[in-house]
Amino acid sequence: MNPQVVDTGLFERYVPLNALRPESQAELARKSAVLELAAGERLFRAGDAAPQALYLLSGELQIENAAGQPLSCVRAGEPASFHRLAHQSPRTVSARALSDIRVLAVDASLLDVMLTWDQTGQFVVGDVADHTASVGDDWMTRLLQMRTFQLVPPAKLQAMFMRLQKRAVAPGEVIVQQGAPGDYFYVIVEGRCIVTREQGSQKPVRLAELEPGACFGEEALISADRRNASVTALTPVSLMRLAKEDFEQLLNQPLERRLSLAEAQALIDSGRARWLDVRLPSEFQTHHLPGALNLPLYMLRLKLAMLDPRLSWILCCDTTRRSAVGVFVLTQKGYDAYVLDGGLPAKS
Repeated sequence: MNPQVVDTGLFERYVPLNALRPESQAELARKSAVLELAAGERLFRAGDAAPQALYLLSGELQIENAAGQPLSCVRAGEPASFHRLAHQSPRTVSARALSDIRVLAVDASLLDVMLTWDQTGQFVVGDVADHTASVGDDWMTRLLQMRTFQLVPPAKLQAMFMRLQKRAVAPGEVIVQQGAPGDYFYVIVEGRCIVTREQGSQKPVRLAELEPGACFGEEALISADRRNASVTALTPVSLMRLAKEDFEQLLNQPLERRLSLAEAQALIDSGRARWLDVRLPSEFQTHHLPGALNLPLYMLRLKLAMLDPRLSWILCCDTTRRSAVGVFVLTQKGYDAYVLDGGLPAKS
């Protein structure tokens, strides 16, 4: 498959792309591609995830069942080609090119967000762009692609963008100081930052480097605790920041999905979810739920590869404070995550 740059003019014939506002189409086009396949190649198979909405631009495509038996043909220019191809996720059918074909591939999650905003009439990308005109809008596109922000109701997301405050930071300036109380949630618009943690009298440990589109500062806001690391500008940095009260109202509350012990256990028993204990190993060894994976909160971002993205993860700790932080982090990275309401049950 050879991706090509997408022009919004391609959206004119395809449903529901042609119903989007020009501003939304422009945002979506930047995260779309035109794919070319040769005759005989598979576009997708039954059981595949469907991260992209696919439209046939040219050629002929055969839809098949999981056993490879033909079900129907889609030909470019005919009514069926103007709609998404087998958009359920996971895909319930397969698709194979009968001739050389071109396919428009659109980010399905971003499309869903744009449709929601446009249909509610509560959000216009241009309004936000005007509000932040001096810093460009690449960072907005990155945020809108994160599952964290796709789960936030459009009205609250609009309010969040409008309440974000701009801040310019010089190289070497400390943005967040370890041990300080939490006051803001930050998004990097331009530049790079370094995250470090001090451990006693030892030299600060370098934890990560953050680039445009990265978020930080949520842990202290959700847990009502002090900052657990410092963030320092490596280059000239442009930031957008959201005050603690606005973060809680507009982001944390809408995202905090909780399950009772009975609901969580039913999901675990179905094989579709697993416990994730975010306490320290010493706490975990004393008492934990059967089958739980232990990944301390401070290691969560560094060890995400340990987590199967196909599963739902139910986070637990003694209360819900650390779990709530972990759910925000996992959701931001595209995982399906829940808080065990009420915390871990008492040891029997």
